[in-house]
Order: sequence, then C-alpha cells, then structure tokens
Amino acid sequence: MPRPAATLQQRLRLVPFEPSLPQGLQVNASLSWLISGSLTLNFEVLNQNAPTELVLPPQLIDGEQRNGVRRDGLWTSTCFEAFLGLPGESRYWEINLAANGDWAVYRFNDYRSGQEDQTHTAPPLVHLRRWQHQLGLEASLDLSPWWPQDTCPDIALTTVLDRGDKGLSHWAISHPSDRADFHQRSAFLKS
Repeated sequence: MPRPAATLQQRLRLVPFEPSLPQGLQVNASLSWLISGSLTLNFEVLNQNAPTELVLPPQLIDGEQRNGVRRDGLWTSTCFEAFLGLPGESRYWEINLAANGDWAVYRFNDYRSGQEDQTHTAPPLVHLRRWQHQLGLEASLDLSPWWPQDTCPDIALTTVLDRGDKGLSHWAISHPSDRADFHQRSAFLKS
C-alpha cells in the first residue's frame, strides 16, 4: 500500500523573544502533516557554549520515551509545542511535548478562551536524541480521531527553553506582540 502524500512540510529556524540570549543558542523546528491526520514534529536545540545549561526532566534516556504521561503545565519548563488552527475559524489546538515523553493537547474556542483538554486516543510517540551540543526531539501524533478530515491546519511551532537561574526563553516563528505569546494567530503559518 503506498504511503499517503504529505500535504504540508516545513522546516524553520525559530527566533527568541528575549533579546539577551548567548551566541550559539539556536532552535530549529520542522513538521510533516499527512492528509490522513498524522503529524510529525521535529525540534532541534543547538547550544554550542553550554550544552548542559538546559533544565530537562531527570533520568532521560536516548531513544523512544515510553513512560510519558499526559501532564498539565509543561510550558513552565523546557517544552516543545505546536499550535494548530482551523483555517478561517477561531478554534485552535495547543500540543505540548516534554523531553521525557510527557504531553498535553488543549482545545481553545478562541484566543486564550474556552480551553479544554482534547481527548486523544493515543499518546504521541516521542523520540529523544542527545549529542554533545545538541538535543533533538521527534514526536508523531495521530490526530485523525478529532481533527477534521482532509483539512490542512494553520500552524505555529514554538519552544520554551528553561535555562535554570537564567530563566525561560520563548522561541517561535515570529513574535507579533510586545510579549511572548504563542497563541497569537497572526504568527501561525497559513495552510
């Protein structure tokens, strides 16, 4: 059986909201959306100066993260995120992923309103890769149980990096307001 064709593929360099970050810190993100409702997200953090400064969950292993659970508040530490919007509508979804496989999916009726947990039939498959100056996370999600069939989303890829006592940094495709706000639909890529 042939693989379904990707309806959307994108690779991006995210930009930080905070202006005072060290040289050599970079975040890249990519996605592949299939018409079947399958979404694959890839995030890559390059940190040439201080690879150990990121706060990550304890006891991480490289490879598949089999013990991840649904958990709220992941964005308060290092978290990889995707925002999916229905084209022409105000509804959107937020996907949060931690390096240890913990995850959450929320549905919003409009900008930061009507937040509810999105029922999801299966947790994402999360793989982690670490090298001396690099952290990579890949997550595959089957959204077909709740995403409208044959509808390619407007999308934003974002990351929160927890640098310990140096604070959080917020990375996105763009930052259209005077504060770090990943929910701004004007920053979503249009399908």
